[in-house]
Amino acid sequence: MEIVISIVAKVAELLVVPIKRQIGYVVDCNTNIQNLHNEVEKLTDAKTRVIHSIEEARRNGEEIEVEVLNWLGDVDGVIQGGGVVVADESSKRCFMGLFPDLKIRYRLGKAAKKELTVVVDLQEKGRFDRVSYRAAPSGIGPVKDYEAFESRNSVLNAIVDALKDGGVYMVGVYGMPGVGKTTLVKKVAEQVKERRLFDKEVLAVVSHTPDIRRIQGEIADGLGLKLDAETDKGRASQLYERLKRVTRVLVILDDIWKELKLEDVGIPSGSVHEGCKILVSSRNEYVLSREMGANKNFPIQVLPASEAWNLFEKMVGGVVKNPSVRLVAAEVARRCAGLPILLATVARALKNKDLYAWKNALKQLTRFHKDDIDDKVYLGLELSYKTLRGDEIKSLFLLCGQLRSNNILISDLLRYAIGLDLFRGCSTLEETRNSLHTLVDELKASCLLLEGDKDGSVKMHDVVHSFAISVASRDHHVLVVADELKEWPANDVLQQYTAISLPFRKIPDLPPILECPNLNSFLLLNKDPSLQIPDSFFREMKELKTLDLTGVNLSPLPSSLQFLENLQTLCLDSCAALEDVSIVGELKKLKVLSLIRSNIVCLPREIGKLTRLVLLDLSNCERLEVISPNVLSSLTRLEELFMGNSFLKWEAEGPSSQRNNACLSELKLLSNLSTLDMQITDADNMPKDLFSSFQNLERFRIFIGDGWDWSVKDATSRTLKLKLNTVIQLEEGVNTLLKRTEELHLQELKGVKSILYDLDGEGFPQLKHLYVQNCPGIQYIINSIRMGPRTAFLNLDSLFLENLDNLEKICHGQLMAESLGNLRILKVESCHRLKNLFSVSMARRLVRLEEITIIDCKIMEEVVEESENDAADGEPIKFTQLRRLTLRCLPQFTSFHSNTRQELLASDGRSKEIVAGNELGTSMSLFNTKILFPNLEDLKLSSIKVEKIWHDQPAVQPPCVKNLASIVVENCSNLNYLLTSSMVGSLAQLVRLEICNCKSMEEIVVPEGSGEGKILFPELLILELTDLPKLRRFCTSNLLECHSLKVLTLGKCPELKEFISIPLSADVPAMSKPDNTKSALFDDKVAFPDLEVFLIFEMDNLKVIWHNELHSDSFCKLKILHVGLKCSHEPCREDHLDIQGQQPLLSFRKIFPNLEDLYLESKDASALLRSLCPQDFYDKLKVLNLFCFHDAHATFPIDLLPRFPKLEKLIVGCSDFKEFLPSRLDGMEKHAIVLSSIRHFELDSLPCLEHLWKSNSQLDQALQTLETLVISKISDIHSSKKSGATHKNESSGLQYGYRNSSK
Repeated sequence: MEIVISIVAKVAELLVVPIKRQIGYVVDCNTNIQNLHNEVEKLTDAKTRVIHSIEEARRNGEEIEVEVLNWLGDVDGVIQGGGVVVADESSKRCFMGLFPDLKIRYRLGKAAKKELTVVVDLQEKGRFDRVSYRAAPSGIGPVKDYEAFESRNSVLNAIVDALKDGGVYMVGVYGMPGVGKTTLVKKVAEQVKERRLFDKEVLAVVSHTPDIRRIQGEIADGLGLKLDAETDKGRASQLYERLKRVTRVLVILDDIWKELKLEDVGIPSGSVHEGCKILVSSRNEYVLSREMGANKNFPIQVLPASEAWNLFEKMVGGVVKNPSVRLVAAEVARRCAGLPILLATVARALKNKDLYAWKNALKQLTRFHKDDIDDKVYLGLELSYKTLRGDEIKSLFLLCGQLRSNNILISDLLRYAIGLDLFRGCSTLEETRNSLHTLVDELKASCLLLEGDKDGSVKMHDVVHSFAISVASRDHHVLVVADELKEWPANDVLQQYTAISLPFRKIPDLPPILECPNLNSFLLLNKDPSLQIPDSFFREMKELKTLDLTGVNLSPLPSSLQFLENLQTLCLDSCAALEDVSIVGELKKLKVLSLIRSNIVCLPREIGKLTRLVLLDLSNCERLEVISPNVLSSLTRLEELFMGNSFLKWEAEGPSSQRNNACLSELKLLSNLSTLDMQITDADNMPKDLFSSFQNLERFRIFIGDGWDWSVKDATSRTLKLKLNTVIQLEEGVNTLLKRTEELHLQELKGVKSILYDLDGEGFPQLKHLYVQNCPGIQYIINSIRMGPRTAFLNLDSLFLENLDNLEKICHGQLMAESLGNLRILKVESCHRLKNLFSVSMARRLVRLEEITIIDCKIMEEVVEESENDAADGEPIKFTQLRRLTLRCLPQFTSFHSNTRQELLASDGRSKEIVAGNELGTSMSLFNTKILFPNLEDLKLSSIKVEKIWHDQPAVQPPCVKNLASIVVENCSNLNYLLTSSMVGSLAQLVRLEICNCKSMEEIVVPEGSGEGKILFPELLILELTDLPKLRRFCTSNLLECHSLKVLTLGKCPELKEFISIPLSADVPAMSKPDNTKSALFDDKVAFPDLEVFLIFEMDNLKVIWHNELHSDSFCKLKILHVGLKCSHEPCREDHLDIQGQQPLLSFRKIFPNLEDLYLESKDASALLRSLCPQDFYDKLKVLNLFCFHDAHATFPIDLLPRFPKLEKLIVGCSDFKEFLPSRLDGMEKHAIVLSSIRHFELDSLPCLEHLWKSNSQLDQALQTLETLVISKISDIHSSKKSGATHKNESSGLQYGYRNSSK
């Protein structure tokens, strides 16, 4: 019974509860709908609150959480669903609303109940703690409009490499304003990000007035860090901790002007956080190196001319395609002087402008004014100038602006500075020189001066130069003529000037008197030989301190010169007409007198009155024969005396009343001398203690003997050159100089057998460079047998030995360990008794040797000799620093080191077992494993008879090839090959390979084994193979790859028909081997994808250059192609070199569309005329060479020219043309278009030429844009506007010239 009851109860539960629920939907319908309505309103309010939070977050630049956005989507759907339920409430009744509709009430009640649950759930989920988050920083964005210049890429890569260096934590970049420093450091950030070298890259601009909080904020923004500390120190601590948590981070500090303490900002560095690297940019190198302590600094230079033009052309657009605009545009771009920001500014201003606008811009750019310089550049220069520390350096900067920007001599600055009292705190000339060099270095560090093209000079960027002129004019009333002075300013203006500079400018005639009462400096560097200075010109310049009249006609000197009572510097250099300088003696305050290259014959006694003179320069006064007695001895304050290539006629000692000229004893009274240049032709006239008097001598060039060349630049400031008849003459005071000499030249010494023993027993401790020439008595450079072991030539850097007929050894005997330890360069030439250079023990101490050159030594056998005295330790000799090795004209040379010890053992019958395995049974190689120079870069071998250069055994790693960049081999008649294939892999750095005139050379790379897979020279740029009569191939391989090859030259290789041969198995029958007689020189086995220049000539048996099938991309970048024969001055025959083969030479569409320079001979030109090519096929060709047209009726192929619409240069030579342009021509317009683009025209060796064109030719105006016409070896031309050479093109300024013209 109980079971039945429980079952009934369960059934009732299962039936009653659902029924009750379903009835509840009907009964509680209104309640459910009302509850839903209430909760939907709450959800709507919640949604509104979230939306408000989202809007606030977005205003703060934050990102919205995905969860929040999804919730909003769900809410919108639910609200819309809930609204439908509520809206359906009106349909709950039936029978005109009198009775409820139970079915609808059921449906609505159920739906409301279900929707209510969802709404309540969403309300709970919508209780967000936060709806947004700070987005991860995007970092330093990509650099827009970045131009990948080749000159910048090398710096960019170097900076990236430095940042990768574990030992470098700070890298600096410096350059003048507007040069592109900021762009470059941003590009560095982009590069390291792409390579994933850092986890974070952040950038902050420091600027001239650094704001620590702003700098901290910019770095924090890059890291996504919110700094909430109140003080700078607190913020620095937060930033410091955040940066330390980043394993690898790059911090870029752009535009830094002075020291910025990293700890103040909060940047960890160095050992504190080795993963934090810092890249700093500045205008001043000293800020980077001295104040910030950067490990490596990289200068950013202005763009070279070609890159500057490419940038300018790209930005200015197609307007420069117009020939009339292009010439002006090129000059405008040049005036921008490679400064990217200026190039961009000018290009944008002139884009799509007419010719008149270009001409106006060029005129403005001829001399910059403030308004002509980009604002950013000008403001940057202004700040750089104002931050210079002190008035002295600012005055020096403005003084540089008064000189030529491209060649500012330090010596000129010194002389002007002395005259202007620029360095008031200096009491001696030596102190002034030191101060000058210090300030010049600071200006270079600030990028306001640049390194000069020559030693002892600096230069200024044109924009900086113009800025300096503007400041000098604005602040100091200085007149600097940058181009041409058409008329002199009015007197009221002249009276304000403090300085006038006319550096080789065109000026009008000088006024009778120049009224400049405030003038301190007048620099007139003249190029007009007719310019005369009026006699009263200087009368109103009483304050003048510095006067330079270089190149002025001063015959005689104007008498008004005597009124310059305050003058301290007077330069009368290169004054060809200058004779009498007596009036100069009246300038009692004169400190500097320079007469360089002037034609004075006599230095008169009046000059002796200049008792304040500290510098006298008589250099290159080659006509100077008389210096009045006691003039030199009167100049007791003299500190610098220059008489190089000048006065030679020193008289013997004697009373001044009995002498007509100066004697050497007068110099002994000049106790203040710190610099002396002079020559003494007769050593017998030297006083014994002459040079002992010069205790303060810091710099000297003293030549004793005749025949010395003063034009040769000396390497140091202490140079002594000697030609002495006896050693006794050394005792006449010269030996005192020897101990201080840094560069010593010895010629024609008599009585000297050993340099070290006979000349200086102390070992020449200061000597850096030693030249010994034409000294037949010298046997040894060092003879330690006679003097015992000692330290010799401790600081010697270079040793040059030439024409020493009896030199047997460089070193005879033992030396102390430090001897010759700093030697870098050794050159030996024409020493015909020298068999070797070093012993093994001496070679081991030459650890810094970088260059060895041996030329024309008839019995030279080896470089290193191993004698019985050398310990046999078995260790190879290592020349670890050797970079360059040249061996030339050595007929007995066998090996770099032949191991004499083994040869001695081999001569002993008891030692046969020792030599059984050595190299004596085979041909000796030039290099072996006994001598190692792992860093050799440049190898030149010429006229030596070695049979092989490197060891043949594959197991022996070549000891000196892995860093080889250049190999040049010529006139080595015993060489059959250069390399084995196993060595090629070690030549990964090879850039240049030249093999010339090797009569036995058959193959450059010989195979080892039965076959070779691939030969690869990854870095080879230049390959030249010429005059190799037996050369059959370059190598034997399945593939030759030279991906970097740019220049290829092949010539006079008659047996070379295919560049590469495919390896064949030994068991292949000869009859099955392919017939190569008709093979092409190049096929798909040769890969030269980057080749730009190809020169091939006198390949007598070559039939086809290119096969129909070439390797992918090979030759496709070819720009210059010269294919030539030996010109025989005979008509072309049918058996002319068939370079066309099965396809004409010029029909390869893959090869020729990029050509810029093409050399054609008669038959090739004919083939080109017959070929069918698209109109733009040769659209890039700019230079056309036409040679060897020797047919009986040779006519210039004028119809060829329209195929080259961009032709700029036409060269015609070695042909029998009678004329170039006929009087009447079909297709006149198309020919005229091409001819009008030609700028340069060269004619060479045209014996039959009668005229270029007749005077009534339709093409009379076609060459109006021609700029240069060069004619050489031409017969007497009858017409063509007087041969065209004498026709001046007024519109373009045609320049022309004849070279060796003959009838």
